[in-house]
Amino acid sequence: MTTSLELPDPSTIPLRSPHDVLAAVPYRLGFRPTESVVLACTTAHGLLGLVARTGLDDLRGPGAAAGARTLARAVAEARPARCVLALYTADGVAAAADVLDVVLGAVEPLVDVDAWLVTPEGYRGLGCEDPTCCPDPGHPLTALDSSEVGTAHVLAGHVVASSAREAYGTPRAADEPRNLAGRAARRSEAACARAADDADRERWRDDAVATWRRALRCVDLESGPVGAAPLGPALLGKVGAALADRVVRDVALLTLLPGGEEAVRATTGADGREQADDATARAMGRVIDPEVAVAPDPEALARARAVLEQVDAHVPQRLRAPGLTLLAFLAWWAGDGPRASFRVTEALEVDEGYRLARLVHCVVSSALPPGWIRTGGGRAH
Repeated sequence: MTTSLELPDPSTIPLRSPHDVLAAVPYRLGFRPTESVVLACTTAHGLLGLVARTGLDDLRGPGAAAGARTLARAVAEARPARCVLALYTADGVAAAADVLDVVLGAVEPLVDVDAWLVTPEGYRGLGCEDPTCCPDPGHPLTALDSSEVGTAHVLAGHVVASSAREAYGTPRAADEPRNLAGRAARRSEAACARAADDADRERWRDDAVATWRRALRCVDLESGPVGAAPLGPALLGKVGAALADRVVRDVALLTLLPGGEEAVRATTGADGREQADDATARAMGRVIDPEVAVAPDPEALARARAVLEQVDAHVPQRLRAPGLTLLAFLAWWAGDGPRASFRVTEALEVDEGYRLARLVHCVVSSALPPGWIRTGGGRAH
């Protein structure tokens, strides 16, 4: 006779103490936070709800009050039973006293808050002076990993990266394929620059959109998480150049949205600008508006992510912002806030003035979830 051990789902384990919450936070984020404030909220049933991380530098200076209000809005919308505020820093409480004051001032009127300090040496309750409860320099971090919550995540195969870059960053391709992709991108850009009139430019854009669709079809989801084995450097370079065109980028995004094909036809057809704008607004509404919102199609999302990550790994630095911005938007739509935040920050590091990245950054940093999450699950795509 054979028996099997049924392992608990970590997300269903009630978090009975701040220790349990601190053990769960890195697994929710996917990495161990540093120099950050994390608000981790629990529901009336003790389950982990909202987890919002903000870098300490983002909570200082002129934007400090606005950042704290953003966290407070997220907490108010989540309606938690309790909230743990964890200050992750290597510099001690004194160096972050200003941040704690502004965050606690915004959040404490809304919910009971337990404040904790997490350093490389250990973790302890902020303000706790009982050495039997919070020894100096704190409980060892290994106690979180070996707790019931930490062990359940490990047994479930969950892995915590040491940083956001390790968790979400795309490794750059080797020199030779990057050079091939760069040459393909330059050839496509040169063809666009040679367009003599609007008709030539539209033909180039039609070909660029067709290239995007071909790349999506070429993805082999069976080949692994990246699913990009069939995508050669020439195709990836051409897609990178295509996405640098604003119209093509917007059409590429629309092909992934519910109802987006209607907007694509209006954009590329003869229905006029007003009809195209209306169709695009309806497609975006089905992502943002909780009254009509739908969740993303998992296969379509996986295909797009595979293409865009491989494009990012291959194209020259100057062409990375569009793909990174689309990756950020798709991560946000999927409800993966930490990944969305990392991607859009990368995009702005490449081009701080990239308008779509700035818009996506506003949505992500406001902690506004996509419409389907606000309705508790959304509709079928």
